[in-house]
Amino acid sequence: MANTLSLIFKAEKTRKFFWLFFSRIMPLVALFLITIIYSRKLTYDDYGKFQSVWMYTNIINVIISFGIASVILSTELGFLMAFIKSNRRKLMLFYLALWISGLVTFFFLAKNFDSSLKFLLIVFIIIQNIGSVADNLLIKKGKEKISGIINFFYAFLFFGWHMYILNIGYSLYHLVAGITIISAIRFIIISIISSRKKESNLTLANNQFLSHWGFLGLNDSLGVLAKWIDKLFLLYLLTAAEFAVFFNGSIEIPLFGLLVGVTGNFLAIEISANLRNSRTIIELYKQSFHVLSNIVFPLFLFLFFFREDLFSLAFEEKYNASLPIFVISIFILPLRINSYSVILQCLSQGKRVLFGSLLDLSIAIILMAVLYPLLGTKGVALSVVISTYCQSYYYLWHSSKLLNTTVLHLLPLKKLGIRFLKIFAFYLVLSFALYNFSESYRLIAAIPITAGIVILGLIKYFKTYFNKL
Repeated sequence: MANTLSLIFKAEKTRKFFWLFFSRIMPLVALFLITIIYSRKLTYDDYGKFQSVWMYTNIINVIISFGIASVILSTELGFLMAFIKSNRRKLMLFYLALWISGLVTFFFLAKNFDSSLKFLLIVFIIIQNIGSVADNLLIKKGKEKISGIINFFYAFLFFGWHMYILNIGYSLYHLVAGITIISAIRFIIISIISSRKKESNLTLANNQFLSHWGFLGLNDSLGVLAKWIDKLFLLYLLTAAEFAVFFNGSIEIPLFGLLVGVTGNFLAIEISANLRNSRTIIELYKQSFHVLSNIVFPLFLFLFFFREDLFSLAFEEKYNASLPIFVISIFILPLRINSYSVILQCLSQGKRVLFGSLLDLSIAIILMAVLYPLLGTKGVALSVVISTYCQSYYYLWHSSKLLNTTVLHLLPLKKLGIRFLKIFAFYLVLSFALYNFSESYRLIAAIPITAGIVILGLIKYFKTYFNKL
């Protein structure tokens, strides 16, 4: 009976993870497909301006939300609602000041846009921001499936509007106006569905939690700056056309960032429910390494060995100049097998999380200043890769200390290394075997093989996982 209940519990967690993943992936897949289509159809100049929209909106959105997403997903909901209610005046004044200063700064410093488009983008950013908060609350209330369905239709409309604008005559202003309306409709639907309130009688430790919230907000802001610092750095040094070439080389396949984001959200929810059980936290964290490595390792090696074929097919050789940047940038991908800060976040170690983001950003900026004059844009890409590895190790080291264990116990390095080397050897042989074939035939062979490796790896993992119950 106990085994049956445990199995049901694990199956329920798997279901939640699936819907959380589905909810996040659909808009990203839509944007990724749009990126490919728009890069082929638009001029370098128009495409560079188009991508700068998403760079600015991502940065400003995270800064003005200031940790709300992290707080929602890593905090017991009743406690959070009661805390907000008792501190609403402080929070309202703070966020109002943050929104005004952030949006005004964007208006005066944003490059490539006229005033009317800047005003429209501000409206879009505000709607996206409150929509993301509403969606996270929906997920926290256990409505992952509803969130997934809503975001599926949002992604469908989002993609459709982009294609419509491309067909009737591309206009960045009309494009942003349409997705602003679509985002507003999404927000209204989510708000109606999640309108039921749940009261709480929990006692609040105001000062401690407010400080924790502040650290998470600063960390999120520094984190998004670190993520986009290479593009932000070059946007003001390069022309829009040159920026387009760099952007396509440094673009991160949405699946990888999504895997880390969803895993981090899922782990935050699970770890926050098991804060007194270090063994459970360690096991959850290690399982994340195992399951994601079965997806990330094959995809990384596929991108590395078949990069030229992919660029020729996806961009019709228009962005072959982006390949050197791409080769360097994808070496971040092997790290995308976990969310490294989630343990510190759930254990209220906001200072440590914040310092890790500051470390990442500082190393990246210093290296960019040194390497850009020497290696050009390739040096900028390399700086981001190095700083990301440093930050990941910093988080692992402090997480292991908090759990009274070692980095090597928290990170199953031996098993991960063996898995990586086996898959690497396979792709090395595969690339030689397909060497004399044309680009299209190489991809026709390599894509289903990669899919098969991922599926078989996941089947083996989950079979072993459930057999332990």
